[in-house]
Amino acid sequence: MKIRVTSNYAIIEEVGIVKLYKICGIPYTFDELPKIIQDDPEVQLDAATTTSYTMEDLYRMSYYLVAEECHPLLFPMEDMIENFEEVPD
Repeated sequence: MKIRVTSNYAIIEEVGIVKLYKICGIPYTFDELPKIIQDDPEVQLDAATTTSYTMEDLYRMSYYLVAEECHPLLFPMEDMIENFEEVPD
């Protein structure tokens, strides 16, 4: 069974609204968004209806993936991820 990478808009308290990438539901990285995208009502609604995080939260979750050798930016996982094209560079 292959795993999937997903993404959604979320709030990181120290950063604002970001595009958050998850593997098996565990956040592992994010892209900061320009202000114009953060101000979009649909983006704000999506971010407001999902879990918000702190940088410490993301550090702990990302560290867990590193410890399990399941962090797609650090370990070769192309064969394990169904939609590897969704993994950010």
